Amino acid sequence: MLCLVTIRPFEFDDSRELLEMEEAIFNEPNPLLYAMIESRPMEGFIVAEENGRVVGYLLGTLLMDEARLLLIAVKENHRRLGIGSRLVKEYVESVRGRASMVRLEVRTSNLAAQTFYFKLGFRFIGMVYNYYRNGDNAYIMVKPMENMTLFL
Repeated sequence: MLCLVTIRPFEFDDSRELLEMEEAIFNEPNPLLYAMIESRPMEGFIVAEENGRVVGYLLGTLLMDEARLLLIAVKENHRRLGIGSRLVKEYVESVRGRASMVRLEVRTSNLAAQTFYFKLGFRFIGMVYNYYRNGDNAYIMVKPMENMTLFL
């Protein structure tokens, strides 16, 4: 199935679709997503759009020289079409030259997400215990930017 998707900055008019997608995927609202929609960030909040409908989003932030990938979601019927990869690659490109690495946390039980990030060049560097509201642990994964080396 060919999927013609445009990656573009978040617009406030996307809010309803993002919140519906969040509820459908995760079965609960994410307070961070609500806060970011309200604050309307200027960068680091991008969406994937197909035929005028939002089918995915990524929320990232940049603090000093560390970029953080905070949230990413793709509608279930649009997965495995490269949309998530395009969102991550677009975000990584947007922080190039300003960040030494991109960091994220991923549930230790989410092997599919870990594999996805690994294929995009992320590597494990540690673990955070009780990271999620339900007490689940998270792995810390990072992707060094070009010409940067992680010293572990």
